[in-house]
Amino acid sequence: MDKQALSSTARQWIAGFDSNAHRAIDAWRDGGERLGGLARERWDSAFAQARPKLSAETRRNASHARDVFAGLYAKGVVLSASGAQAAVETLVEAARVAVDRAGASPRPGH
Repeated sequence: MDKQALSSTARQWIAGFDSNAHRAIDAWRDGGERLGGLARERWDSAFAQARPKLSAETRRNASHARDVFAGLYAKGVVLSASGAQAAVETLVEAARVAVDRAGASPRPGH
């Protein structure tokens, strides 16, 4: 396989990796958001059942805790997905630069 064919194959592989990695990150983000939604529904259901038995202060604390936990969870999903995207973009860019440099370098002995 000559250098041009190898570079072309490497670029195709990198493009496929880039596309598939971003799809996986998007799916992970969507799944995390759905899981957060299910947890909120579960919390709300349990809270509605327990509400009559709770004091006003306990209800306020439970409601506040739900908001804090939901916010932290959502930030965690966004932060981890953003970090994964940045890592993939950095890796893909480095791989493209490496392939371009390898393709531009003269062959040994020529």
